[in-house]
Amino acid sequence: MTLNSRQSRFVEEYLVDLNGKQAAIRCGYSKVTAEAQASRLLRNVQVRVALEDALKARSKRTEVTADRVLNELAKIAFSNMKDYWPQPGERVDLSRLDEDRTAAIKEITIEEKVDRAGVLHRHIHLRLHDKIGALNSLARHLGLFTDRHVIENSIEYRVTRMTSEERLALVAEILEEGDRLLTMLTPEELVEIEPRQLAP
Repeated sequence: MTLNSRQSRFVEEYLVDLNGKQAAIRCGYSKVTAEAQASRLLRNVQVRVALEDALKARSKRTEVTADRVLNELAKIAFSNMKDYWPQPGERVDLSRLDEDRTAAIKEITIEEKVDRAGVLHRHIHLRLHDKIGALNSLARHLGLFTDRHVIENSIEYRVTRMTSEERLALVAEILEEGDRLLTMLTPEELVEIEPRQLAP
């Protein structure tokens, strides 16, 4: 099954900033219902497949892959300032640095001064990228940290802590909110809503 024109446009707009609500607004959905429409569209199997294909194609085209991003983060995370110090009797020679070492450099400042005797003195200052930030990004990717605040505020966490009565009340509240949002939809938006798939 192919996407309709509005779904195709949503896929194109979603790729701009990966923000479902804003993509829905740019597609012409009202600001009031954009978040609900984006959620619905992102659950649609055909839309999800189209998005995955588009993201893979973009990754291939730009050669930006998860592995490549992680490798660049690792170069920064595991950089060591000692690797840049000259050996005894040497001066700093940036040409001897390999690609991994240069990838971790954020800034190079070269100061040259000539003293009264006409001797040139060169000072090279190196500043590396944020090592802690890179380590944090890698650790989160590997699941080494879990942000407890996020977990405790997640719907899954809250539901597991609820009594049966509280869960039923939450379901009733969600259904009531859904009914309220449906009354705000235009007839064109209602047509695009697919009927719920009910299990037999």
